[in-house]
Amino acid sequence: MNTTAIDDVTVLDLPFFDVQVSDMTRGSEVARLFEQNHSVPGILVMKKKQFRGMVARNQFFQRLGRPFGIEVYSTRPITAFLDSLPNPPLVVPAETTIQNAAIISLARPVEYVYDPFVVAIKDEAPRLIDFLALIMKQTELLTAAQIETHAQRAAAISASNAKSDFLAGMSHELRTPLTAIIGYGEILIEDVKTGQMDEAIPRLESIVTAGVHLLEMINGILDLAKVEARKMDLFIGNFSLPGLILDIRAIAEPLMKKNGNVFSITSDHSIDKMHSDESKVRQSLTNLLGNAAKFTKQGRIRLDIQKETREDGDWVIFHVSDTGIGMTEIQMERLFESFYQADSSISRRFGGTGLGLSLTKQFCAMLGGNLSVQSAENQGTTFTMKIPVQLKEQSSSVSSLKQNQT
Repeated sequence: MNTTAIDDVTVLDLPFFDVQVSDMTRGSEVARLFEQNHSVPGILVMKKKQFRGMVARNQFFQRLGRPFGIEVYSTRPITAFLDSLPNPPLVVPAETTIQNAAIISLARPVEYVYDPFVVAIKDEAPRLIDFLALIMKQTELLTAAQIETHAQRAAAISASNAKSDFLAGMSHELRTPLTAIIGYGEILIEDVKTGQMDEAIPRLESIVTAGVHLLEMINGILDLAKVEARKMDLFIGNFSLPGLILDIRAIAEPLMKKNGNVFSITSDHSIDKMHSDESKVRQSLTNLLGNAAKFTKQGRIRLDIQKETREDGDWVIFHVSDTGIGMTEIQMERLFESFYQADSSISRRFGGTGLGLSLTKQFCAMLGGNLSVQSAENQGTTFTMKIPVQLKEQSSSVSSLKQNQT
């Protein structure tokens, strides 16, 4: 395949979606269509067989989540949603090449980059194409061609796609606590103006809770960015494992009480001092225990700490086990991916961004160890974290990190 052949490939070669509704369809019906098919990135809105607009999944549900969003966009015709958009959908002619479509798509404001786009075809109904399918097709073409000049462009698009994917995955989770903070703040302002302060304390508590949740997510995002950029520092030193266990117990016990769980810790007392990054060991264990507490109700959660002697030295084995909802083998295959949760309903039922386990997995690797999981659906889960008691400065994980930082 030569460069000319690549340039001849148009957006009509991409898979498309043709889910359509009329302009008078209520927002609640559009929401139902999205819920029925989670692979649909958007829905075309038609008026007397003419293209009226496009409803992107991300943008639609973001607006539903705003204060009074359900009342505004669910009970009215979908045109109310279309008229509220600050920018029209991206529409490209059918003859647009894959490469030009990618450039045009990436030039959109960052909050719209991940949205699908519309292909206009003369004398035919328009087509809706997922942005991710566009990027995947372009990557396929450039890889097959093995052209150096296009390889650089593919790298740039891949980086932009990763950034867009990151923002799209976090948009809902970040907006939820922000919406709560703004909403309760506006209510408190009205209460102060009218002198009705009876509900002030619980509303202030809700603001604080949402703020803490938001801070935790932002910290997770920053940590993940540092790890992936290989700019996460290790602070290696000696610390007391029994002292760390006491800290972990103080952090974990309030989490366990929320769902009425029984929590216990057993430890091999022959392990006293460790030479590693104490904060990352603590954060990893806190992530695992917080995860167990979230997905277990009226159950049992255990932290078992054992010592294992190998040819390369002593290792600490942390087992975090619970009697919670468990997972299937298919769900466990993607468990440590960023922003991934085992089921599409998990974030709605339990919250979270899917960052914790990904970070913990990478922290364990940085500490010269590893993280594994065993689970069965409705039978609980056990995470096993293994790290050396004495983290060696010349270990591959640490040395490679330092090389990339210099």
